[in-house]
Amino acid sequence: MTDVSLKSPEEQSELFGHEAAEQLFLQAIENNTIDGSWLICGPKGVGKATLAFRLARFLLSEESGGLFGGKPASLAISETDAVFKAVAQRSSPALKVIECALKPDEVKARQKLLENGETLDAAVEKERKRFSEIRIDDIREAEAFMHLTAGAGKKRVLIIDAADDMNVHAANALLKSLEEPPPETAILLLSHAPGKLLPTIRSRCRKVVLKPLENNMLDEFLKAYCPHLTEGERHALTLLAEGSAGKALTLAGSDGIGLFIGVMDLFANFPRISVPKLYDMADRIYKDKKRFQLLQDLFIQWLTRVCVLSQTDGSFNEIIPGEADIIRKICRFVPTLTLMDMLGGITAAFADIDLDRKQVFVNAVLKLQRGANA
Repeated sequence: MTDVSLKSPEEQSELFGHEAAEQLFLQAIENNTIDGSWLICGPKGVGKATLAFRLARFLLSEESGGLFGGKPASLAISETDAVFKAVAQRSSPALKVIECALKPDEVKARQKLLENGETLDAAVEKERKRFSEIRIDDIREAEAFMHLTAGAGKKRVLIIDAADDMNVHAANALLKSLEEPPPETAILLLSHAPGKLLPTIRSRCRKVVLKPLENNMLDEFLKAYCPHLTEGERHALTLLAEGSAGKALTLAGSDGIGLFIGVMDLFANFPRISVPKLYDMADRIYKDKKRFQLLQDLFIQWLTRVCVLSQTDGSFNEIIPGEADIIRKICRFVPTLTLMDMLGGITAAFADIDLDRKQVFVNAVLKLQRGANA
């Protein structure tokens, strides 16, 4: 796997490809309209959290006297600034981040490390088990933070990452603050799927949409962050990432291209599929739960791509050489409507946590083969 060093959003000093959104926030700051509720939307990995922490640093640094002079060109502040370091460590008293909370056992384990004077390992912290949703208790923490007495003219920033994770009780509890936010407070809700949020939440926020990066911009991003990649690897990652810089780095660091090549190899002689090769692939990758999840995600993404391309007659941009021939074979043997039905069933099966995930993947591949023989 490729060694890709990826900073967390709160540590990231650069923002790539979202200059328009950055300028929108700068204008709001200049107009003294930055306070209140904002909904930052866009696909996963597109840079919503990076932008939110960037804005938080700017606001807190501005109020602490760290910025002087004329109108700034961006929201960037120096990595040596005390506010930058405090935000990176999430230790600023003027910043509150609400996300799915840690399970009680994980909280105890972390607290024990801190009491022993040990440094928290970022990789370990990332893997700690969390609740699957943001609950009403989490929002009550946010409410308490927002109603603390702030110093005169001092900003506070609340980030909810992601608003999509709030259960209905948490969402309803937040409504009052969104409608009447405390003074000198910016509330930043991040959302991957804003259409699924309560309409009353959407209507109370100013909306900022981060669009997927264009292919040429994502290619430049990969050149900067993964200079060791070949042109062909960057091309494949650009198409697989679908405009998401975060997804591109995840794929680069998890051998996403290798996984995709493995899937293509399974279908190279379609409608014939080597069952031993299929089980060997599933057995090898299943040992790494994260890579297996990535394999499932890539399979669903590619099958969706096949469904879309099955309805077109023109040529298309191959992810890797030979992909076009494989797609044409599948489309020749499996009708479009059958493909779409399969996609729905396979997606539902992958989402069912009670099923054997390895067998579900095997069944998904063989389901396509059976569709060709129907």
